[in-house]
Amino acid sequence: MNPLSFSWIFGIIFTVFVVYFIIKFFTPPNQKGIKNEQAAAKNYPTIDVTLDDVRMAIRKFSECLPKGVYRTILVKDDHSIDFHQLAPILGGIPTKKFYMSKETYDLFEEDERHIPPAMDMVQKAVDLYVEERKEFPILSYDPQRRVNYYQLLREKYLKAAPEIQFYITELDGLITHNRPEKKGTSQS
Repeated sequence: MNPLSFSWIFGIIFTVFVVYFIIKFFTPPNQKGIKNEQAAAKNYPTIDVTLDDVRMAIRKFSECLPKGVYRTILVKDDHSIDFHQLAPILGGIPTKKFYMSKETYDLFEEDERHIPPAMDMVQKAVDLYVEERKEFPILSYDPQRRVNYYQLLREKYLKAAPEIQFYITELDGLITHNRPEKKGTSQS
């Protein structure tokens, strides 16, 4: 065999390996998993689920997460829930989208999809305000504990006030969009 042809064959083999490793190691991870996600999604039927079904599936999913990993891994950038990870628990992929706040873990249906981004923005502002001032941004005489957007805007914790009114709950300073029920007064 001619030494020139040996080096030529070796060069071709070497080039093939280099190209293979470049493709393998420099392909972005999101492109690598697309085929796997599509294949996994095909195995699950589309199903109708309720908000409570989704809530229970997320709780069950959270119980299996390693320490330090939070359920926010289920939330996409648009706050919709990635049901490919919940499909084994639910037994399928829901026909409609659900949304989740990354800060409070509150769940929402399609018609309330605008709430999670605003909720996360306000919750972060409230957390920073409380961290620095050691008090909630509410008016002392407000029994509903409405988030005072004026205080948050004035101190530049918020850039703009959301159109939704949020309330500070008694639970660790988390906010909610649900107006608190009036506490009944009983006469004895």
